Amino acid sequence: MKNNIKNLLYCSTLFLIFGCGSDDGNEEGAASYQSRGNITLSGDETSELGTSLSVGNIEVANASLTGTDKSVILLSENISVVDDELVYDDDQNGFVIVAADFSTGGSTDIEKSISMTIVKDGEEYRHACSSPYLNFFTACGDGFAIDFEGKSVTFDGTTVINTDDDTILTMDGTITWD
Repeated sequence: MKNNIKNLLYCSTLFLIFGCGSDDGNEEGAASYQSRGNITLSGDETSELGTSLSVGNIEVANASLTGTDKSVILLSENISVVDDELVYDDDQNGFVIVAADFSTGGSTDIEKSISMTIVKDGEEYRHACSSPYLNFFTACGDGFAIDFEGKSVTFDGTTVINTDDDTILTMDGTITWD
């Protein structure tokens, strides 16, 4: 079961990176959520990634993209969702964070998870975490929470691991939506 979950997280990341269309000018399917907030980053990779991510767009409970309605997709300003596809204005810089909370059902093994890809100057940095810790990735920490009713995602000392080199990145901040 652990390998299935690990594969799901990897596949979600790959789907989000490669399963995207180009902008055809059709904005009719775009979500109307307004997001607010920044995520502060700390750790060794901030010299490459910077110390802050500004969330520009958000998708909530989009099972077509994430495989679950218990998810929130946080996107940089230059990435949007149109007709259930990610659309990039700039594919050399940006980020996609898929945050999921299965504590109310959906997974018997994982309560919460994050799958994140940051692209900086064309180079991809993939990170992930899962709670509870299941011997892969790293534990997200107790400060990671999604409140669907309160419309917020909180990162408070939340840790994610670079899936290529095991570098830990810490995330702090609260993202809200209307």
